Amino acid sequence: MTWNGEPGPERPAGTPPARLLKAGLLALLTAIVLPAAASDWQRYGNARFQYWIDIPPGFSKIEEADNGDGAVSASPDGTAELRVWGSYPTASSLAAEAKQRQAFDQRDGWAISYQTQNKSGAAWSGAKENRILYARAIPACDRAVAYFRIEYDRARQKAFDPVISRLVKSFRSGDCRAH
Repeated sequence: MTWNGEPGPERPAGTPPARLLKAGLLALLTAIVLPAAASDWQRYGNARFQYWIDIPPGFSKIEEADNGDGAVSASPDGTAELRVWGSYPTASSLAAEAKQRQAFDQRDGWAISYQTQNKSGAAWSGAKENRILYARAIPACDRAVAYFRIEYDRARQKAFDPVISRLVKSFRSGDCRAH
């Protein structure tokens, strides 16, 4: 019976109403929330150095630098900052450039705890006081290098792990043969 006493559809045998309701709500929430979460990321593309990266949900709008090399974006609460830029390395290679930038970070008080280099680029991370940084460098067109660097509060490390994973996956350079 329904709420007004009229006959209603029958439940499958052995299926309690609460279970059906939970399954329906879960399906509805999944259909609404997952596409919205994926669409909250904004794509930033840099025309000068031909690189692209997704900007996390809620981070400030990208305002590109006057010279067109990149931009800065911040979390809504201002405790996290994402920098993206391209440059022509002063060192002999991307690997040498990455080591040089890591040395600059160490000079600035960052304790570098992770670093890797391979043909797809270089990455490093470290900590200073209550802050964490993660940086990545990839080859770009015309022997340039594209970078992203994110800094955030150590207390939010678990929340930022999936953000960094998405940044790494989305960070790409263009087809240099087209230039």
